Amino acid sequence: MRLLSFIFLVSGFSLASYAIADNIPSSPQGRIVLTVSGTAIAEDQVGFDMAMLDALPQYTVTTHTPWTQGPHTYRGFSAVDLLNYLGSNGNLLQVTALNQYMTEIPISDFIDKGAIFATRQDERLINVRSLGPIMVIYPFDEHEELRSEEIYGRSIWQISHIKSILLVQ
Repeated sequence: MRLLSFIFLVSGFSLASYAIADNIPSSPQGRIVLTVSGTAIAEDQVGFDMAMLDALPQYTVTTHTPWTQGPHTYRGFSAVDLLNYLGSNGNLLQVTALNQYMTEIPISDFIDKGAIFATRQDERLINVRSLGPIMVIYPFDEHEELRSEEIYGRSIWQISHIKSILLVQ
């Protein structure tokens, strides 16, 4: 029975990957806003424009943050969908900002904690002056344990590069 459950689980992930891949343009047509490395489909890195990121399944988080006034609604994509599209089995992300600040975020933060890579705040693209074009947002209002220095340190903004890493556990 376990083997049968595993086969269905793996099949579901494969079907989800194909469905996502069908919606995403094959190459960037606009300005590249994100590069991703450590993937199965490219030895070096893959570039994404905003249209490609928008084609990934979208999620919203409405929350207060330590760096904005009042609650805002953020929309963006999950690392899980991004890595499925890229064929990566990484379980840790090294995320780098435009100013070269780098942090590491476990994939489990996107699965268990509801983090997203936000590209929009209150339905407007997040520009660089407003901490964009991409930022990691957690649902801080929903879970008090997310309001910690560790999670705030992972809440990186002005993201330009993501590296997928597989840590052997």
